[in-house]
Amino acid sequence: MNKINTLTTLNHREYTHLYSVFCPLMEERVSNYTLKGTLRKYKQVKESKLSSLYGNEAKLKFILHYLKQNPSQSFMAEYSGICQSKVSEWIKYLLVVLHETLDRLNFLAQRQGSFSIDENLDYILCDVTERQVSRSTDYELQKEFYSGKKKTHTVKNLVFSDSNTYIHYLGETYEGSLHDKTLWDEIGLKPSPVTIIADLGFLGADKENENVILPYKSSKHHPLTTLQKQINKAIAQVRVRVEHAFAGVKRLRVVKEKIRLRTSQILDRIMDIDVGLHNLRVTFRTINNKP
Repeated sequence: MNKINTLTTLNHREYTHLYSVFCPLMEERVSNYTLKGTLRKYKQVKESKLSSLYGNEAKLKFILHYLKQNPSQSFMAEYSGICQSKVSEWIKYLLVVLHETLDRLNFLAQRQGSFSIDENLDYILCDVTERQVSRSTDYELQKEFYSGKKKTHTVKNLVFSDSNTYIHYLGETYEGSLHDKTLWDEIGLKPSPVTIIADLGFLGADKENENVILPYKSSKHHPLTTLQKQINKAIAQVRVRVEHAFAGVKRLRVVKEKIRLRTSQILDRIMDIDVGLHNLRVTFRTINNKP
């Protein structure tokens, strides 16, 4: 049980719940699609025992180990006893199934369309998280991904989470050079009475939405008063929960460390999956454990 947690970030109960849906979806995909992702001309009744990664449990552990450890593909090839080219194919193949599994279990954050905040919440927290990516060899393109805040090349996502660190909304993946407020403007937030607590990266959002609370900003000629400092401290104590949500997602090193995959669709899907796995852990360890 401890080994499962160490290698996948999931405990036995969470892993079993995930596997119960992953298994039939995996069998369905293997039956209809080849490892290269092309539709089979003739439906395969069951998986061949000559498969380079035989068995549904081996497949789930393979992709969870990859997300948790972020190893090189050459290491995964040696670890799994398959060739490196197959590792690349299996990663792409299994990410599709894992994403669909989390979707069926309703652990994925909302992505498409305008975000409608659950009115049962007392408040919701908003922030942006960044992930380091490899520098592009194209000079003009690499400038788009350079984050002045992180001093490196990144991609970023806007996130809304609640006080339990459950992530309700995950914005699209954008280049690191974009400002946080630009990501806010892109989501088309629906009017809601729920209070939104954000940081000064979203300066101006409080003028557009009366339910947005931002900390006070000091300046050279207008230092903060004692009361304003106390208010900022209180806001920070509440906002720390969204940082805890980011820490939960980044238990998986594939989003914590520099990711070596370059395709924008894969970068976005991995973040979506990692948020889903985080929501799975939060649901089992927080919501289900309430008296």
